[in-house]
Amino acid sequence: MKLLSATVSVGLFALFTTACGRSPTAPDPVTAIPAGTHQSAIVALTGNGAGGVSVTPKPIATATFDADISVRIEKARPNTTYFVQRAPEIGRTLGSDGVCQRALGLSPWSAADPAAPAFITFQMPNAGPAVTVTTSATGSASLSFNFAAPTIPAGTVFDVMFRLVDNESTPANELRSQCFSVLVK
Repeated sequence: MKLLSATVSVGLFALFTTACGRSPTAPDPVTAIPAGTHQSAIVALTGNGAGGVSVTPKPIATATFDADISVRIEKARPNTTYFVQRAPEIGRTLGSDGVCQRALGLSPWSAADPAAPAFITFQMPNAGPAVTVTTSATGSASLSFNFAAPTIPAGTVFDVMFRLVDNESTPANELRSQCFSVLVK
């Protein structure tokens, strides 16, 4: 009975450690997550790699969403181009409850709800080329860019999850952030 209890305890510890974005192979979050107002660790769902993302909204004259976004990854697949994607929860209920239903395919973002892709690739400018980041021979990369969405007014709070994938339709490597909330300034 004690062996079973110890096994369950170790299993639960591993589950909660992984769920919280910490693993023995993850880089130190203090150095891996870029500085910014809203931050999250990034961990590998498939493949290798870890890192972080930050979103720093800026107050602008039009009082709409404008932010600097930074991504950093380490120990990912070497010499690989990753598409930078996000799953913002804007325009539906539960948009700022800290769960990220869109990324997880849960209502009000499930297949039974009005159609919307789970993740959207950033494009610069809008409808322009996809935003990508390419790792070095050591599997490291970083990227910073500005993103504006004039349809999102200041004061809006929304949940978002980021992911980096090596292929938009059938990724072999997928790195994801945790769910976090962003306040538009």
